[in-house]
Formats: sequence, structure tokens, C-alpha cells
Amino acid sequence: MQEWKYREHNGKMGKFRVGDLVRLSSYGKSTEQNSNQAFDGNEMGMIVEISRFGGNRKYPIKVQWINITHNVPRRFFFRELVRIRT
Repeated sequence: MQEWKYREHNGKMGKFRVGDLVRLSSYGKSTEQNSNQAFDGNEMGMIVEISRFGGNRKYPIKVQWINITHNVPRRFFFRELVRIRT
């Protein structure tokens, strides 16, 4: 198998890659599990992990929020996030 042909898929889920800056989408803000008084969804975060197999398959994208120290959600489905254009 040609390894170079499949290197694009490592660390990628849909349009997201590890290292992308993200915010919650309107769908992500509307879901109950993402609601928090200290977290309104307009904060910026960075994707630190995308698990494809095993682990948490329902919410495969792990986000580290910037300057947030409160208890906030860290795992998301790709529909709950939107990439920040830089």
C-alpha cells in the first residue's frame, strides 16, 4: 500500500484537522449538553485530537478552549463546530 497516498487522512475528520481554530456552530450552541453559564460558545478553541477508531466514537473531536478554566465540554461531533477563518 502506498503510505504517501493516505497521509492526508491522518488527523483529519471531515473538514477539520488537528490544529484548526474552532467555535461552536449554531447547532452546537442549541444543544443542551453544551450549555453552560460560563461558556456561551463564542470562545475560541483548538482541535487537539481526532479519534477515528475506538475511544469516543460518538464525539471524536477533542477541543482545548483558549483561556477557559471552568468546567466546559471538550468533546464534540463535527456538526457542533465551525472553523474560524484566519
